[in-house]
Amino acid sequence: MTRRPLCLVCLILMLCMWIADLAGIPLVSGVPLPDTVQAYIEKHPNAVICGEVQQYQTTEFSFSVCLKQVFLIVRSEKIPIENVKVFLKKEEDLPPGTFAVFSGRLEAVAAPRNPGEFDSRQYHSCQHIYYFMKKAVLKKKSSGYSGYRQKLLELKEQVLEILRDASGKDAPIFEAMLLGEKTDLDQEVKMRYQMAGMIHILAISGVCFLCWVFLIGERMALNGRL
Repeated sequence: MTRRPLCLVCLILMLCMWIADLAGIPLVSGVPLPDTVQAYIEKHPNAVICGEVQQYQTTEFSFSVCLKQVFLIVRSEKIPIENVKVFLKKEEDLPPGTFAVFSGRLEAVAAPRNPGEFDSRQYHSCQHIYYFMKKAVLKKKSSGYSGYRQKLLELKEQVLEILRDASGKDAPIFEAMLLGEKTDLDQEVKMRYQMAGMIHILAISGVCFLCWVFLIGERMALNGRL
């Protein structure tokens, strides 16, 4: 083990996460919100929330945005509830950095129903997303937004178009490997990677690429301010 320090670091990190989970500080599982807040959401699923748009995603069947620093609005009180993924009834113009208010139905991210199934709850908890808002309606939004983050999303869309034109039917695999975008990936193909124990290949490269693009965007934004 001493010859493989990276493995030792990973084991120590996993041990720390496990100890934190036992101590009541969930890092990748569970909902860190107070029990009173969770109970209130269960009794009052139709809610109003506000937060900052982190990213948006458009598919053939839905339009969704990921909100960060979200607050549940209860009368005149604002209760922090981490991040929320919002599924809207119709597509809206919501570039990253926009502050917006939504109304809809809050639901806790569901746990997997079958053994070996993709664990959506744990995946989203790593992003501090513990609730989805379904059938959401945009109530109001700010006029300002983050220009460079919008440019990064536009760059990602351009790369996706190039991959689709160049790769044809294999484009979803390249999208997953290069951009971490798995929305177009066929469920059967995804299951084959899972059964082979290689599903991480479809995520690691994408995360690295996105981090690289994000750092370039940060540097460009910094240079623009100098």
